[in-house]
Parts: sequence; structure tokens; C-alpha cells
Amino acid sequence: MLVYCTYCSADKHYSEIPVPAIQLYNSDRIAKVFEAAKQSNTAFLILSGKYGIVDPNDEINYYDHLLTSSEIEIHSDLIASQIISKNITTIKFYMNSVERDKNLQAYKDCISKACAKSAIQLKINVEDFQD
Repeated sequence: MLVYCTYCSADKHYSEIPVPAIQLYNSDRIAKVFEAAKQSNTAFLILSGKYGIVDPNDEINYYDHLLTSSEIEIHSDLIASQIISKNITTIKFYMNSVERDKNLQAYKDCISKACAKSAIQLKINVEDFQD
């Protein structure tokens, strides 16, 4: 199964109760990739620095966490197991360039490592998202 995926956002709607992931993140990038997935009838996931890969309707708690390079090995294990359990065969990962935002390197490395561990194809699509 092919999925479209993008990373979470620092800007979130605060909530004291769990809310669907698509409502938690305040990001035009996430909304655009979600809409592109719907238009092409493709599954959509969000790469969270805390929860791994989440479905847009998964209810998650508010959090404030930036994935760091020291967390990549363990977090990629979690994501690899999620990939396998969801029967994903290809991830099309949408992101801004690492040159534009250095914090994205850990997310790119993590999804790359998780895809390698689960032996699936990763296609990285770098665009100029305004977020």
C-alpha cells in the first residue's frame, strides 16, 4: 500500500483531551498533503516526533517535542514496526528542504532508516511549503 506522509508541526492547537491528529497540527503543509492524498485516493500519515506515524483520525494528546538525532535509532524502530503492521509498501514523504529548516534532518533520517529497516520504498518529495 502506498501512503503519503509528512512530518508534524511545532504549531499545534492546544487541547487538554486527545484530538484527531489532523486537528492537532496547525499546518498548511499538512493540510495540503492530506488533501492531495484524498484527491488521489491514497492513505495519509503524519510522522510525529513522539508517536511515530499516525493516521489523521488517530486521537493523540497535545505534546511539544522536536525529534533529535539521538532519538533516530529508537524512533525508527517504532516506525518500522508501524509500517509493517499497516502493510505499507511505499511512502511518498513530503517535506521542506533541510537547507531551509535544519530541524528536518532528524525527521528525514528517521523515516529513511525506518523504511530501510522495514524494506519498503521511500520517495522523498521536497517542496517549498509555507509553514
